[in-house]
Amino acid sequence: MDSGDNTIKIGDYVVVQRQGYTKLHKLKASSKLILGSFNIEMDNVIGEKYFDTFQMKNTPGNKRFYVLEKVEQVNSAKDSLNIEKSGQDNRNIPNNHAESQSLTKEDIDKLKDAELSSNNIVGQLINNSKTFSMKTEYSQEKYIKKKEKKYFEYVQIKKPSIRILVQMFYRQDPTKTLGIRVDDLSQILTYANIHSEGNHLLYDSGTSGLISAAITNAIGPNTTGQLIHTHPGNECQKNAFIAMQFPKEQSDRCINVNLYSVIRCFYQNRNTFVENNAETSEPEAKRQKVDENTKSASNIQKKTWQLDNEKACKILDQKVDSLIITAKEHPVNITKELLSFLKGNRNFVVFSLFKELHQDLYTYLKTRTDIINIRITNNFMRNYQVLPNRTHPEVNMTIAGYLLTGYKLDM
Repeated sequence: MDSGDNTIKIGDYVVVQRQGYTKLHKLKASSKLILGSFNIEMDNVIGEKYFDTFQMKNTPGNKRFYVLEKVEQVNSAKDSLNIEKSGQDNRNIPNNHAESQSLTKEDIDKLKDAELSSNNIVGQLINNSKTFSMKTEYSQEKYIKKKEKKYFEYVQIKKPSIRILVQMFYRQDPTKTLGIRVDDLSQILTYANIHSEGNHLLYDSGTSGLISAAITNAIGPNTTGQLIHTHPGNECQKNAFIAMQFPKEQSDRCINVNLYSVIRCFYQNRNTFVENNAETSEPEAKRQKVDENTKSASNIQKKTWQLDNEKACKILDQKVDSLIITAKEHPVNITKELLSFLKGNRNFVVFSLFKELHQDLYTYLKTRTDIINIRITNNFMRNYQVLPNRTHPEVNMTIAGYLLTGYKLDM
């Protein structure tokens, strides 16, 4: 996708956000999106701009189907309601919520079917509540925020970016990306010294394509940098990579190969790659004399994965400028094998969920004389709620994995 084009088109991947909930969606003609309990038609967003806000409107004749209508501003329930009375404390408020609210579930469903408006529904809930005026001002604000979140009718269409994707994957299911947060990802890219003119080697076994997308994004378009993305299976995980919609020339510089297949190809056919690299150093006029028909005929017989293996092996023969490993497996053998393809005076980074695995890797690396500056680190980034008189860390926090970083000498 052209980074300068902010118009939403058919075929684009978009991130639909409704308050704190986000979902990745590919736009098609007459496409529909299920967002929680809402079934939404997405046709009206085509031709609009990214980061525009849309309101969900009821469809006549279909109570549970909504269309989107562009709006310029979002009307908050807190700002539209006029709360005149509040209590001193909540000690005398009964705990029976069924008796305190005169509106039934059927009544609320009728309000939703008539018009999905959080301001209207929250206002009706407050007017029919017997205990709302007895709550403290803080409790009233918390009640309004909770109900508005449930019936909120606005969505925002965002263009996928690395930051948005890593936050979305982390909120939905951290296990699908090895629990990598945005601070972990930034440190991985920094420690590995990812730059636009280098060749980089990645082994990734479970981040939904997040690491390969981040490295490709850091390399940038119209550069000479290349990425060899090795993976354990027949197909690599690439949800995040596809969602980024890189230009073809940029995505082609990310070579996806099976780790064991490319290593076998490298050692079995190494002499061929050395000869090919020697030929590419010859003058252009001399190389053009090669029979192109013969080369194309031989390539037709080879499968795509074989051509990718050969392309990756040519880069590995010249060695790479950085090494990144994000593995579910024990990283010692993988790191030992891939370090041989790393140039001297270069950095490497290994990410794992368990520090015990890094301790084994640390012990192995300390036996090598060409590896220095080995460090194991763990980040604990805390998100804070910032509100008047109630600023505190979020209650539910998780500790991500561990980073092992090192430096390979030229010996």
